[in-house]
Amino acid sequence: MVYDATIELQSPLSFMTAPPNIDDLKGTRFREPRNSPYKDAPAFMASLYYWWWAFLRRNTAYKRTCRQSGNGRLGWLYNDFGNVFGNDFLSWWRSHQLLFAEQNKAMPEEAGIGLNYWLDPRKPFNQIHEETKALHLRAHSLLKNNESTRASSARYPIYKNVSSHTLYKTLTLWDLHLYYPDMSKYDLGVKAGLKPNLMPETKYGERRTKQAMQVKAHNHRARTSIANQTSRYLRTARQYIENVGKGEFPKSVGR
Repeated sequence: MVYDATIELQSPLSFMTAPPNIDDLKGTRFREPRNSPYKDAPAFMASLYYWWWAFLRRNTAYKRTCRQSGNGRLGWLYNDFGNVFGNDFLSWWRSHQLLFAEQNKAMPEEAGIGLNYWLDPRKPFNQIHEETKALHLRAHSLLKNNESTRASSARYPIYKNVSSHTLYKTLTLWDLHLYYPDMSKYDLGVKAGLKPNLMPETKYGERRTKQAMQVKAHNHRARTSIANQTSRYLRTARQYIENVGKGEFPKSVGR
C-alpha cells in the first residue's frame, strides 16, 4: 500500500523513536534537546526516520525504480515508500508516516508475519525471485527472537538505534566518495571533518634526528587512523544503503 495522500489521523500515532515533526512531541516521552547531527541542523534531521529516507535516496536500484514510476527490481518497496525524489522530506513524511507507526492492535506472540506481495506474471522469474527473497529476509527481521525489532509492531521497524551525528558523518563521507572517487581515504576523512592528531614538524626541518623520526612515525599513525576510520564509515554506508533497499535500516554487520 502506498500512502500517496495526506492522511487525516483520528488519534496520535505512536513511534518507537522520536518522529521528525517537533510539534507532535509535546506531552510524549520524547524530550528536547534532540540529538542534532550538527550545529543548527534542521530539527527533523535528529530523527532516524529522516535518515531512512536519505539513505534510501542513495540506493541505485531504488533510484532506477523511481525513475521508472515503480517498475523495477524494487517495485515491491516502491509500493510502500513511493518516489522519495518527488518532494522534500517533511512532505514525504506526512503521507508515509504510517509505515513506521506502531500498530494499535498487538500481534499475538505466536502469530505469523503478514507481508503483502503482488505477483506480476509479466516480470522475469529472476526479478520475482529477487523480490520474494527480500521479503523473506525482512520477515526474519520481524521474528520475535530478533532483539533489534521484536519490541516494535511497526510495518517498518527501526533496526537499531544509531545517533544522527554518526549517520550524518557516514552519509557525508559516502557522498564525498562518490564525488571524489580518486581521493585518498585520508583526504576524504579530513574533508568530511575527521581531525588527525598530527604533531608539528621540527622547527628547523630536520629529518634524521630522533625527534624528527618520532614526529614522522606519529603522524604516519595519525594519518593511517583517519584512513581506517574513513574506510569503516564507507563500509557501513554501503551496508546501510544495500539493506535499506530491503526495508531494513539502519542495518550493518560488523565494521
